[in-house]
Amino acid sequence: MRYPDPVPTNALDNPLVLPMLGLLVETPRHQYALLRELRTRYPFLNPKTSTVYTLVGTLTRNGLVEPDGDGDPQPVRLTEAGLADFRERIERQLRDADPNLDSRFLIALAYLGALPPERAVTLLRDRAERVRDQHHELSATLNNAALPEMHMIEVHFLVSRLEHDAAWLARTAARIESGDLVPPR
Repeated sequence: MRYPDPVPTNALDNPLVLPMLGLLVETPRHQYALLRELRTRYPFLNPKTSTVYTLVGTLTRNGLVEPDGDGDPQPVRLTEAGLADFRERIERQLRDADPNLDSRFLIALAYLGALPPERAVTLLRDRAERVRDQHHELSATLNNAALPEMHMIEVHFLVSRLEHDAAWLARTAARIESGDLVPPR
């Protein structure tokens, strides 16, 4: 069972903001097109019509998006401030969001290619180091516990996952650095 992320007190803290900005990097869209694409690409966020429409208004008032043309419904496009905010959100969420508990990390990872490669490599390596530190701490806890595996099976699961995640992050950073993994342009 998935528990929803806590309701943000500031609309700009809503986990839908980053993917909405990301979709607008691709092309201008009207609210319904944003909603449809969010439901297709990010169903785990459970986007609601009213939330998307409200967030488009909030993004507009904050200068992150602006009307694009006269269509009905009227599409919106990303502003320069919106693009800067988009990139800053990717960095912050890759750096700060808990990959085990917060969907924001996965969403930021989806837009990793929007960052300069050297910045993406640094963020991934820093995160890999933090995940390795968590892995070592939990491994030490297991070693010191002297309990049957079944008594701490959830910790064994998390230790295995952290080991995998640290390796994946480091490997992905190396692939970006070598030019083996490049963002679409």
